[in-house]
Amino acid sequence: EWLFLYLQIMNKHFTLLFAYLLFATSISHAQSTTGTRGIVKAPTARMFEDGTLAIGAAFIPPGYFKQTFRYSGKPSPNAGLNTFITLNFFPRLEIMFRYTHELNMQVNPLIQYFPDRMVSLRWKLFEENEHIPDLTIGMQDITAAFDLSCERCSYFSSLYIVGTKKFNFKGTNIDASLGYGTGISKLKAKEFNGIFGGIEISNPLVQNSEILIDYDSEYINLGLQKLFFKRIHTMISYYPNYQKVGWVLAYRY
Repeated sequence: EWLFLYLQIMNKHFTLLFAYLLFATSISHAQSTTGTRGIVKAPTARMFEDGTLAIGAAFIPPGYFKQTFRYSGKPSPNAGLNTFITLNFFPRLEIMFRYTHELNMQVNPLIQYFPDRMVSLRWKLFEENEHIPDLTIGMQDITAAFDLSCERCSYFSSLYIVGTKKFNFKGTNIDASLGYGTGISKLKAKEFNGIFGGIEISNPLVQNSEILIDYDSEYINLGLQKLFFKRIHTMISYYPNYQKVGWVLAYRY
């Protein structure tokens, strides 16, 4: 009986140790569906490490995906696919190029449908310390803002500032973000128009997995993300308003 109890205890401790060795590899930080460092959709003030390159795609379900054709910013009956390349220059600068395609739509010059191309720029203003959060300013669709592309071609424009602070509650890490978005120059904000924010929840035993909850200034979104082999980022996203599921798959180097 004592031997049986001892084996049970050892098995429990071995299981916990195995879980720690399996999952506690690195802090994984979420890659948002927009292509930048963020939560589910809402951006955070965090940055990936200097020199990080991320290449990936995000599936946006129909109804939640906004049209890039005819009615800018309106929900589409089609799903969308965001394909992106994100690069961190220096510790404070992030540049992202995104190609957004409305699925079930063929490129057609006659009806003037072309997949959207967008550049985003993010700059970290302050580093987090004991008293202040990370603070980052971001700009989406910067080419249209500086008249390098047409205004009517801008579907995701936004200028925002966001702060992120880490808290610890009984061993669980909570990364909390709060931001505000508005228009860029003469462009109206098409995303993050107003207050947005959210949290990333992680535990030291499973550092490369996180629970994500955010509000993108329109909807509440949920997500579960995991980093495999310190390189492959995956996220399953859920949109309660539409009761639909999306995903993100990206490779980081």
